[in-house]
Amino acid sequence: MAFSNWAFIYLGLGTEDPVRDRAVISVGGLTTTIVPVPDRAAATEVAVQLVADGAQLIELCGGLGPSVVAEVLAATDGKVPVGGTNYGVESIHGLAALFPTS
Repeated sequence: MAFSNWAFIYLGLGTEDPVRDRAVISVGGLTTTIVPVPDRAAATEVAVQLVADGAQLIELCGGLGPSVVAEVLAATDGKVPVGGTNYGVESIHGLAALFPTS
């Protein structure tokens, strides 16, 4: 099977509708779906639906964190690779300021 469909899920500002507020870009036989989620909990549900719709790979925004990567991997039963953007230790304070957990 050739690689032709993947998705990037990112943490939005809290008002996003993942069904409506998304971008789909198709270039040269590769479809990329970019989906904002209003909170971390929504990422897993969105990822499961994207895989059901044909996504072959899921990439998660670093603001979602490694625990959400693990949750998405478990929820998709390992059917597709799931990865997350990582930030170096020098960026941790800035990242925490942008994406508070409480």
